[in-house]
Amino acid sequence: MRQAARSYADDLRGRSDSDLADLLLRRPDLARPAPADLTAMAARAGTIASTARAVDALDRRALSILEAAVLLRPPVTVEGLSTLLGNSLTAEELDEILDDLWTRALLWRDDHGLRPVTSVVDVLGPYPAGLGPGAAEIGATPLTPQDLEGAPDEVHAVLGALTWGPPVAQPPTGDAASRTARAVQWLQARDALGNTESGALLVPRELGLLLRGGRSHRPEDLVAPSAAEAPIPDRDHVNTAAGGAAAELLAHCDELLALLAADPVPVLKGGGLAVRDLRSLARSLDADVRRAAFLVELLVAAELVADDGELEPHFVPTSHYDIWRSSPPSQQWARLTWSWWTSVRTLHLLPASGTGVLGADLTWPPIRALRQDAVKVLQASDDHALDASQVEDALRFRRPRRLPRDLGAVLRTALDEAALLGVTGMGALSDAGRVLLQANGIDDLADAIHPHLPEPVEHVILQGDLTAIAPGPLTGQLADIMRLTSDVESRGGATVYRFSPASVARALDRGWTADELVETLAASSLTPLPQALEYLVRDEARRHGQVRIGGASTYIRTDDPARVAELMSRPELALLRLSQISSSVLVSPAEPSVVHEVLREAGIGAVAETATGETVHRRRGERRTVSRPGRRVTHTLLTPEATEEIVHQLRAGEEAAASRPTGRPALAHTDPTTALAILREAAADQTPVWIGYASSSGQIERLLFHPENAEGGRVTGMVSGTRRVLSIHRITGAAPA
Repeated sequence: MRQAARSYADDLRGRSDSDLADLLLRRPDLARPAPADLTAMAARAGTIASTARAVDALDRRALSILEAAVLLRPPVTVEGLSTLLGNSLTAEELDEILDDLWTRALLWRDDHGLRPVTSVVDVLGPYPAGLGPGAAEIGATPLTPQDLEGAPDEVHAVLGALTWGPPVAQPPTGDAASRTARAVQWLQARDALGNTESGALLVPRELGLLLRGGRSHRPEDLVAPSAAEAPIPDRDHVNTAAGGAAAELLAHCDELLALLAADPVPVLKGGGLAVRDLRSLARSLDADVRRAAFLVELLVAAELVADDGELEPHFVPTSHYDIWRSSPPSQQWARLTWSWWTSVRTLHLLPASGTGVLGADLTWPPIRALRQDAVKVLQASDDHALDASQVEDALRFRRPRRLPRDLGAVLRTALDEAALLGVTGMGALSDAGRVLLQANGIDDLADAIHPHLPEPVEHVILQGDLTAIAPGPLTGQLADIMRLTSDVESRGGATVYRFSPASVARALDRGWTADELVETLAASSLTPLPQALEYLVRDEARRHGQVRIGGASTYIRTDDPARVAELMSRPELALLRLSQISSSVLVSPAEPSVVHEVLREAGIGAVAETATGETVHRRRGERRTVSRPGRRVTHTLLTPEATEEIVHQLRAGEEAAASRPTGRPALAHTDPTTALAILREAAADQTPVWIGYASSSGQIERLLFHPENAEGGRVTGMVSGTRRVLSIHRITGAAPA
């Protein structure tokens, strides 16, 4: 049987290798960097910073039991906890949680039983569970149930407001005859309240427990919220909805990348995207501003769009875009989703106006853990469809100490984004979302979404009302043709495109002829080319092709003399300095590309041709920039194999320390935080500590120090029978004697 420990460090030294491995897996900060030996690990585990991280990882039930353990006088027993918690948990449940708290090194065992670690008391603060100090500590007299039964109504009203903490209240000011003032006078007349140093009123622990019916916590603090009342949608329907959302997201991203490639948007001087440009992109995508903001942030996070770094910078697709575009849809989705999963950007901070997209103000590191915790809640819901409020309730139970004030807004944003990506469907976690929780990178995700994505199609259905239906996602050249010649009218299981004079002119601007457009659209359709569409194309081409551009530096010719007169009279074309050299030909000193752009902006469709009169297919230049990813914080998980190696090193370090000659131990350099933890623990156990102390002359003294208390950066104790006050920052090393 394991021998009882005499101190916290002794408790850790006496643990088995498997116990130590479990501790390191639950508290990985103790392993990085690896401590020299178990004594050093105990000092690190006893620091307030490390203890706070460990306490923050507890759910509300475990935290409540730890608070109750601090309220009890050592040793902590199941019987004492059961009484304090109102018998809300069985002895087996309490034993299991106490064992977990011991495994996490938040409790330790001496020869009498369990007791809280000193730093736990500091982390939980002066009022654990919202209860004040004992009456004896603050000079108060405990009230009896009989005293409360005869108390005036105003006393019950005041105490009711203080029942569940905090136990501190400011004394009433103003009218001494008010109900609150009379209640306080009644309590003070019986010495029922104490006072803080600032003069605030303090409810003693005994009175707080009396008001709570003898229990330290509410029953609901010990029971996890249930999802039993939430609906359970069919798994096939969930995955179908998720796949449809993912396909729509990919279509929007492809369209947005094409827009930025052709017309990059400028970067603001302070970084980020202008609201005007964001709204323009949203209109082009037929989406609301918030969805457009999400898509832009997502593409930048995936390194598909970046600041080109020019003198007048613009947001431009990166070289990764061409690779991404040629990849299968499942791999495209995997890249985008993994970027979202690991991103520290959040749109819950985005104002309604859209100001701040791609700016520094939307970076918020806690969002990554909150986003992932929200998805874990959905995983644990047994396929129930949870809304944001239900996920919020679950998270408030799972991690009560590490939540932002605007948790509801954070979760609504995160869950909306998860739905847009297809991580969820119909409010439940999709199969791809489940894989995301276990994935270590992009490669694990592509196979998960592939079965649920609609199959790409290579045809459309042309209709007589100048629309076309794509019964699935379009890819490759057909997607480019439909984007060029038509506008998206609606999306969903099928996408509806509409042809218009403006959309056909867009294709003619790029150098397509009427015959080429008619032939290409007819070949891409399962139905014959409608006559109305052919008429639209040819009518627009007749008007569009009346003006032709050449280079001499540039000539403009047209078969219609009226058009020549129009061009000469248009004031917005004056910058071209046009000259008429015949009844059908004009010339300009500007380059052909400049002339073409000016005519296009003036609403005059023109077709470029060679010197022999052949039509030139003009492709608008698409820009690319080099991806310059920012510095990423990588997280390497502590594996069981790595933990075993660390435990082996700790044992070796402990053996080396034990083999040193007895007497004065070696004092390795100790940072102030660790030194403070060692001294506080020694003060609690009333044991001496060897320390190295830098005197005012710069000499290092070795002292056998008996610490009594440490606060405010100083520690008070005895050295060779003399009381001394030492500065923590001058302590160069510390080790238990």
